[in-house]
Amino acid sequence: MLLSFTVGNFRSFKENKTFSMKAASIQEHKDFVRESEGSKLLPVAAVYGANSSGKSNLLSALRMMKDVLLSSVKTNPTEKLKTDTFKLDEEHPQKPTLFDIVFSTNGTTYRYGFEYTETSITGEWLYTVNNDREKNLFIRNSEGIGVSKDFPEGKDKEEATAENRLFLSLVAQLNGKTSLAVMKWFEDLRVMSGAYDSDFQKYSYDYLFADDPKSQLAQTFINKMDLGFTSIRKANTEDDKKGPLGSESKPKTGHKVLRKDGSFTEAFFSNDEMESEGTKKIINMSGPIADTLLNGGIIVIDELDAKLHPLLTKKIIDTFNSPETNPYNAQLIFATHDTNLLSNKIFRRDQIWFAEKNREDESTDIYPLSEIKEQNGDKIRNDRVYEKDYINGKYGAIPYLRG
Repeated sequence: MLLSFTVGNFRSFKENKTFSMKAASIQEHKDFVRESEGSKLLPVAAVYGANSSGKSNLLSALRMMKDVLLSSVKTNPTEKLKTDTFKLDEEHPQKPTLFDIVFSTNGTTYRYGFEYTETSITGEWLYTVNNDREKNLFIRNSEGIGVSKDFPEGKDKEEATAENRLFLSLVAQLNGKTSLAVMKWFEDLRVMSGAYDSDFQKYSYDYLFADDPKSQLAQTFINKMDLGFTSIRKANTEDDKKGPLGSESKPKTGHKVLRKDGSFTEAFFSNDEMESEGTKKIINMSGPIADTLLNGGIIVIDELDAKLHPLLTKKIIDTFNSPETNPYNAQLIFATHDTNLLSNKIFRRDQIWFAEKNREDESTDIYPLSEIKEQNGDKIRNDRVYEKDYINGKYGAIPYLRG
């Protein structure tokens, strides 16, 4: 599970800002809170903000950290690293980008991070965390790499690490047990766009119709959405199998057809021809969502609500929030503009985050609803009408509209 993520000098994030999935000490929806290695964590978080506020950049930062780490193993010594620094301050393009993440996997909580420029890794660190106490495994800085006795797999590999390559990736390539566990967590982290659901269409189709029990979970997820069709199946005739996705993927949805005698029969139609864009999006997302729920993973979706009715988006949120439908503590993090979801019946206050740009330097700040205070210094109560307050500008993170 993800505990926290810190990003600095990336796109609109000028200074270091931290996003957290740790549960605050508040009373509502206690059944949403999950226990993981001594920490109380949240299964869902939504990020709100105006267009260009930086909410998508927060999710992109997670993807960038993953991409830099997983591609490091193939990085040549003279190759430049992919960067996307804050560009509205002349000093920042030359400064390093920072990523730092705290997560738990296989019964252990880790904090891993690095700082880097186009040409080099300027800092890197790995700790184990136990009840907020950290034990250093290795630290890298301008003086070199220091490896502790608790990280024997990293011994004698310090000098073999190129300046532009992450030490963790080198040790993992040499089958270091801890390093491989950390790398595996990043490999399993899903970061995707809800506006381009066709990108994972084939994955979901294959997942839905696999000769495997996991396909049943994906079909159950779709059925619970009550999308208006009776059933879904894969193509099973030569005519069905025609199409760009090939014979094994193209699905058909069943619908009731009224006969002349007043009875009903079921007929199947091409999903592409018969269903709405929202229905097709749910089907396209079913594979990654079902797999995340089944394996207790993390799925990060920008614009989750695009093309979806608010009730469908709410159903997805409820699926992750409920211990019954999410028994393995999977986590959903998403960015949205859908204010219909801003309700104390759907979210705890610590599950609602806001991204706001500073009007002076256009840098992004992020903060949860649970930390916002009234003018008298009291925190926002959980009986407030969140949607109304947000639209009225009480929480910030809305567009600056000129008359």
